[in-house]
Amino acid sequence: MFSVGSILLPEDIYYLVNTMISVQFYLLMVVAVINADVCEVSKTSSCCRESQDKIQDEFVAFTAITTNANAMTNDPIKYDNIVTNVGKAYSSTSGIFRAPITGLYSFSFSLMGFHTDTVYVNLYRNGQQVIRLYTRGGGLHEVTSHTIYLKLDKGHEVWVQGTAGKKLWASEPFNQFSGALMRTGDFTD
Repeated sequence: MFSVGSILLPEDIYYLVNTMISVQFYLLMVVAVINADVCEVSKTSSCCRESQDKIQDEFVAFTAITTNANAMTNDPIKYDNIVTNVGKAYSSTSGIFRAPITGLYSFSFSLMGFHTDTVYVNLYRNGQQVIRLYTRGGGLHEVTSHTIYLKLDKGHEVWVQGTAGKKLWASEPFNQFSGALMRTGDFTD
C-alpha cells in the first residue's frame, strides 16, 4: 500500500491516522474486557465483586479531535470534537484532561501542522512539558504521533499546547488527543 520514500496523499494520511486511533481504542477495550474476565473467573471472591463494580465506575477514556484551524496561542489546544469521553474527565472548553482517579494512564496525540509552518506541540502534566511532537512544514503534509504512559494522582492535569502563532491542519481529523486509565492505584517507578 505504501512504500518507503513515497509521498503520502492527504487521504492516505487520513486513513493511517484513523486506523491508528481505532487500533488504540480497540486495545484499551481489550484491557477492560480482560480485567472483567479475571473477575468473572473468581466470581466467588467478595474482593473481586467489589473490584468488578469499580471497573464500571472507574473506567476513564477519551478521544477528541480539533476542528480549529486558527493560529494557536500559549494556551492548551481545545480539541472540540469529542469522539469519546467516558468518565467526563476531558473538557473541550479548556482542552484539559483532569484525572478523576489515581492510576496509570495512557495518552496519545497526533500532529499535522499547516503545510507552510514548522510546528511543535507539547504534552504537559501539571504545567511541566513531558514530550514534544514536531512537523517541519516546507509544503509537506507531515503527520507525527506519540503515545506515553503517565502516573497521575487524582486532580492532576494533562494537556497539549502548541507553538503560538502557528496553525494546525484542521480540514480533516488529523490532530487528536486521547487518553485512558490503564489501571488504578499508586504506582512507583
